[in-house]
Amino acid sequence: MTWLKQSRRILQLALKAVVTFLDVGCGTGYAYNSFKDFDINNTGIDIEPEFLKIAKEYFASCTKATFLCHYITQDPIPAKSRIVIARATLEHCPKLMPAFKHIVEATENVVVLRTFLGEQEHIHSIPSRVAQYTQTHRKHTNQYAFKDVLGYLEAHGFQTRVYRYSYTDSVPQYVDCCVRTFFVVHAVRKQPCEYRSRSCFP
Repeated sequence: MTWLKQSRRILQLALKAVVTFLDVGCGTGYAYNSFKDFDINNTGIDIEPEFLKIAKEYFASCTKATFLCHYITQDPIPAKSRIVIARATLEHCPKLMPAFKHIVEATENVVVLRTFLGEQEHIHSIPSRVAQYTQTHRKHTNQYAFKDVLGYLEAHGFQTRVYRYSYTDSVPQYVDCCVRTFFVVHAVRKQPCEYRSRSCFP
């Protein structure tokens, strides 16, 4: 839960108002428990139907939590939100785009990302460890370049700040036969869009 505690600290001011909140790669929706004491309308998206089924059952009585199956590598995210968080997602996509583009387009005001970053992009994958998918699926553990991620955000009207990831202190880790380092990116639009407006998205 270190990531969620760190996200709360980063988002404290933004969460003081009633906001729409998008959790990209929500899994079983557990992140909502870390933010529900704020008055947020939460949408979680993921590609795993089993995880989403658990989330929908667990939060069945909550009118402020919605969960959708969505592939960010294929289509734009259907929900635009004031605040967007994404972790354990981008590094597992085949490449940075179009998933990152879709996350940025879905952000009206603030986005917080946790992913592997470094001086250069390094696309890396290994065969799936699930026996039935070994021949057909690959697991990506990508590193993206600071200049690509921060440059794209700044080109789309955001001010950015990079934090060390609290759990690892951004010390490099050996993951899936490669060395990777987690960082947290906090980006805020310089001129926040009007709520529900899509005019700011080219």
